[in-house]
Amino acid sequence: MALPLPRNAVWRALAGWVAILLCLGVYWFELNQTHRSQLDQVEANVRLRAEQTVHALALQVSTMVEKLDYLTLQLGQSWLAEGERTFRRTVSVAQHALPEGAVVQVAIASERGEVLFSSLVPEDATVAATKVSIADRSHFAVHLNRAESGLYISHPVLGRISGKWTVQFSRPLHREGRLEGVIVVSVSAEHLSRALRDIFPDPADVALLLRDDGAYLARSHLLEDVLGKSVPADRRFLHDHLVSHGFYDVVAPVDGVERYYAWRRVQDRPLVVSLGLSKSAAMATVRESVRSSGLYNLVATVALLLAALWITRLYLLKSRQTAALAQAGERLEFALEGGDLGTWDWNCVTGENRCNTRWARMLGYAPGEAAPDFATWDASIHPDDRKQVHEALHAHLRAETRQYQTTYRMLRRDGETIWVLDRGRVVSRDEAGRPLRVAGTLLDITERHVVEAALDAERLRLTTLLQRFPGGVLMEDAAGRVTIVNRGMCELLGIGDDPAALQGLPHDALCARVGPQRAAWLNVPDARSEGERRRSVELTDADGRSFEIDWLPIMRDQRQLGRVWLVRDVSDRKQRETALATLASTDALTALPNRRSFMSSLEAASSTLRSNPERQGVLLMIDIDYFKRVNDTYGHAAGDKVLCHVADLIRNGLRQQDAAARLGGEEFSALLLGVAPADARLLADRLRVRIAESSVDTGEGRVAVTVSIGLAALDSAGAEVALKRADRALYAAKAGGRNQVRVYTGEQP
Repeated sequence: MALPLPRNAVWRALAGWVAILLCLGVYWFELNQTHRSQLDQVEANVRLRAEQTVHALALQVSTMVEKLDYLTLQLGQSWLAEGERTFRRTVSVAQHALPEGAVVQVAIASERGEVLFSSLVPEDATVAATKVSIADRSHFAVHLNRAESGLYISHPVLGRISGKWTVQFSRPLHREGRLEGVIVVSVSAEHLSRALRDIFPDPADVALLLRDDGAYLARSHLLEDVLGKSVPADRRFLHDHLVSHGFYDVVAPVDGVERYYAWRRVQDRPLVVSLGLSKSAAMATVRESVRSSGLYNLVATVALLLAALWITRLYLLKSRQTAALAQAGERLEFALEGGDLGTWDWNCVTGENRCNTRWARMLGYAPGEAAPDFATWDASIHPDDRKQVHEALHAHLRAETRQYQTTYRMLRRDGETIWVLDRGRVVSRDEAGRPLRVAGTLLDITERHVVEAALDAERLRLTTLLQRFPGGVLMEDAAGRVTIVNRGMCELLGIGDDPAALQGLPHDALCARVGPQRAAWLNVPDARSEGERRRSVELTDADGRSFEIDWLPIMRDQRQLGRVWLVRDVSDRKQRETALATLASTDALTALPNRRSFMSSLEAASSTLRSNPERQGVLLMIDIDYFKRVNDTYGHAAGDKVLCHVADLIRNGLRQQDAAARLGGEEFSALLLGVAPADARLLADRLRVRIAESSVDTGEGRVAVTVSIGLAALDSAGAEVALKRADRALYAAKAGGRNQVRVYTGEQP
């Protein structure tokens, strides 16, 4: 006859089940919080990417509008100075200088709004016969009423001659202070949208170009659905014109797609650029990761309950087993009853390690007192166990184990040693399989250390993380010996060793193996200095690749326990940054720096001279003599060849440390640093002679070119003063007969 179960064993079993259910409830609550934090982090990263991209896009739009403003101004002056036949050729040259299809029409209207000229009307036809008037158009009325004396950008309109939707760029035509008409350059709304679509081809994402009153000018997709319409009136940039940029999340009324939007005003223009990134596309990966994690934990929970049920059955049936087995069962029951599970969530990219309150208290920290990073956890590991813990973590990060699990000793803040069971799992990987986030739990098992042998197999999972890190990772201990190095670091350092073979290698020996160039990557900053202990640098190797290198010391109680290097290849990002900077600072025709870029260099040189008066510098203003005759005689295409020819001679005639730029039209400038005015005069004269002795084959005949040069020395007066002085010297050179160099002496008018 079977003996009855002991009553105390039954009560203990029931108490154990209550503890299990409570622990599982807490675990699932913390797991849900972890998933929420993952979604919030991804959402923040998407907003940052949208903000950076829309900033670059606003710079491109600003450059495009400046070019169109300059084109409109020059064409208007040409109409006032030339006949219609010559003006038609000028318009043709201008249209060929722009992308095909960009300008639909160039038109001239009289002061009454009657169209006098249209590039769409053949030369042998009469514009007046069409009896077209734009007097009712806003881009005419705004100049008639003198509300706008500069460039005006209209709402998209359907052209009465072209029959196409265009955005009108218009300027008033004045002669001797009297309005004689309006010039209108019609830019294709489809061309603007196609330019945006080339950058953002995926219809899930959208780029918008708007007037500051909300009217659509261009949209990368579904342009026909928004022409003649405006964005909803609740957009912040429609009301608060002092704010230059911002964000909003909405479901687009045009296509019903929910997006994260970032917007930015175009500097000095009544335009707004907006970029929307699809919310579903941006969050798809992390949502799938959260779903997989939830499913995994559900299966694990069911398995745990089944295991607990089986253990309870064994406990009740074998409560009278040997003392050692009873003691192990008692410890397990105690852990299930009062076990305080600590949870952690490690971001493998940033190194951030978020831990809950129970995790902190387990190590003797108050809530929020422990630093939320990898080093805090690493420094708490008992020195004798650190190697085995790292091996287990790395093994999991390399996907060699299903989960990270290991038993080891941890040093509490008060010096006490506790045994813990640490478990984790990679919950998110990138497309290449590299881990992005790892989450897990920490359980105090000091009272049941006897079960540590059953948990040893899980230690290898830790090493997988560092092997899947998107870049190189190297960690050394306080003695400067390699403790952890991932495969990515071996490849970046150009050594084919197995990462495990490098463990224990001294820092000097590792530097000798990788060579002097890459050994510079592993430079150790002075960790004793005050302030921020993390150091970040960017380096470029002999192949032109750019790398971002982070060095982080591992500290505890003002004592350094080791150091970490993180190396990432950022070549693609640097190339994009360089391309955007070049686009914003270069003259498109001559490839010389533009006025804005040159003025920045001149301001910097002036600032240097103010703080270092002993240094010298000279500014040259260079103007092509009788350039208008070239355009009038040979056309603007020939004029462009002359400009490029002179730009090449200026560029090749200067020293390597000098800087040249095209300021606009036929006007150039050069900044000569570290040279006295007398030597600069000789250099300028040599340049003038070289240009005068050359000629340009324009296709219509060879054209001789001369230039007039004004020279002014830089001093503490500043960039604007130097520019005015050089310009006065240039005026004196032109007034003195041209093809000569004049130096500013303070006597020029």
